Amino acid sequence: MSNTKTAAKKETAKTVKAQNTKGAKVEKSTAKVDEILNPTADGRIKKLETLNRLAEKKQKIDRKLNELTNYNASNDGQHAEMKFAANNGYHFTISNPVTIEKLLAGIQTELEGLQKKTENEILEFSI
Repeated sequence: MSNTKTAAKKETAKTVKAQNTKGAKVEKSTAKVDEILNPTADGRIKKLETLNRLAEKKQKIDRKLNELTNYNASNDGQHAEMKFAANNGYHFTISNPVTIEKLLAGIQTELEGLQKKTENEILEFSI
């Protein structure tokens, strides 16, 4: 009999806890909707700052992709070198045209992916 009472108490506690959790989620959702529909001046300014940072990020990626395109257009493939350097003074150079071509292709693919991702972030962003 005590097992039945204990089980009933546990079930009641679970139900109350679930209702409290649902109520908290509804309140958070309502607050978020209210924030979107009735933004404050500070909220808009913060979102504008975020949008400006996204725009700067996209411009930087676009600039790097243009630089890479110009490099590929001017590169003869015969006398190219890639130099890598670390802040601690270590460095090395690659002069194999096939390796350089593969590295540049990987860099271009990565930059194009970042460009699309950033563009989508900007398009989906709402102030």
